[in-house]
Amino acid sequence: MEHVRRRRTLAALTAGLVALVGFTVGTAAVAAPAETGAWAVQRAATAKVADLIGAGSMNDTGARYGVEGTDLGHMFMVGPRMAMTFGDTFGAPAAKDFFSVPHTDWRSNVIASIDPPASPAQGLAFKGMITDRAGHAKELIPSQKRKGIQETVIPTYGIATGARNTTMNLQYMSVRSFDEPGHWRLTGSGIVTSTDGGTTWTDSGARWPADSKFGQVAYVRPGGPDDPTSPVAAGVAPGSEIYVYGIPGGRYGDLSLAKVPADRLTDTAAYRYWNGTTWVAGEANAVPVVRGPVGELSVRWNAFYQRWIMMYLVDDTGEIVLRTAPAPTGPWTPAQVVTTTKDFPRAYAPYLTPRWNDGPDIWFTMSQFTTYRVELMKTRLATLAAGAALPAAVVPQSASARQASLTAPAFRTPGPAAPGTTAPAPSSAPAPTTTSPTTTTVPSAAPATAPTTAPSTIDTASPEPEPVTTSSPSG
Repeated sequence: MEHVRRRRTLAALTAGLVALVGFTVGTAAVAAPAETGAWAVQRAATAKVADLIGAGSMNDTGARYGVEGTDLGHMFMVGPRMAMTFGDTFGAPAAKDFFSVPHTDWRSNVIASIDPPASPAQGLAFKGMITDRAGHAKELIPSQKRKGIQETVIPTYGIATGARNTTMNLQYMSVRSFDEPGHWRLTGSGIVTSTDGGTTWTDSGARWPADSKFGQVAYVRPGGPDDPTSPVAAGVAPGSEIYVYGIPGGRYGDLSLAKVPADRLTDTAAYRYWNGTTWVAGEANAVPVVRGPVGELSVRWNAFYQRWIMMYLVDDTGEIVLRTAPAPTGPWTPAQVVTTTKDFPRAYAPYLTPRWNDGPDIWFTMSQFTTYRVELMKTRLATLAAGAALPAAVVPQSASARQASLTAPAFRTPGPAAPGTTAPAPSSAPAPTTTSPTTTTVPSAAPATAPTTAPSTIDTASPEPEPVTTSSPSG
């Protein structure tokens, strides 16, 4: 995503929400507090688990797939497997300071599949990547690669929908040009879909303009396959709604919130936006939920801490931060620092995993522009005594990050429907434990005969940007 460069008080939270707890992962089981209250990030527990990309990494992607450098690595479940999606991708040569040498074989986006292990403590092994020929990861969504016209097309988040949770959806941003570090301009955003495990993708027709508050997104689906044990609002079927967290292109905008029925994700007319009081039509009515600067972000339910957890980059201070909330709508606590670009030079894009969220370790991927690799990371929280001050090490430099979120809509734990009403039927079912043998459900290494170009039905340049004179390739 960073195609050209770089990079309190904690109010007591409400009582824990009801959630189902799955298996214990990673380390020995640690009992959660009987009553959850305030939490503090344990900076000392923040550590790299494994390099996932490049020469010498656990996946050796340079030799296996022609991927020596890439970034992002946001994840979502597709049937029983996990998809991991990446941004701008390059081939050889390998280099510790990746962009200190020229690289060829630029692909705007690629994807890998993972069979989720019982624990990610040893890293995440790739089962395969979608390829267009033997040993070469395929570009999924085409781009013109012309700076000032369309420099690249980058997936900002993915989610699976459909009756068997096998329709893959990638929201992408079409980048007109990367300008100053942390600032870029879009031609617009959209969604592409795949029903064959990620081998081919088609244009859904969903579009957002260049100046949209939802140019880059993160998805949350309470009770869905990525957050299966999370609480859902009363009267709402698990997995039937998707919350869409949006920021404009770049890393300096506010965070806004929308929601949409899961079975209408690609229907922009079905989106409703939080206006500070209620959900309404029209993106222009969306108000900030968290004040910027907010960079690439993710949100997941954590059954151990009984909280929704949000992570994102504060670009101007170089801080990867974490907030918690009792519901995906908030209210979100003031941010706390998980790590900084002093510890991990030019770090960005913290993406929480859609599994292993029922133990004390919080697992996430993170990119570093210096090495241009994606790493698996972990951290922990510790209980904070009532009235105790946060440790200085976790208090952000950013004034906006030290603020709690703005007003958020009410969100209740599951309960009986009001008299005379019935809960809506699930629009998209959670991932089944078994899948039909005739259905391709997950990304996997494609055969050598796979098409070498993306389907002609994808038109990421629409709506077209205004004509400009600069047209030299970037890379």
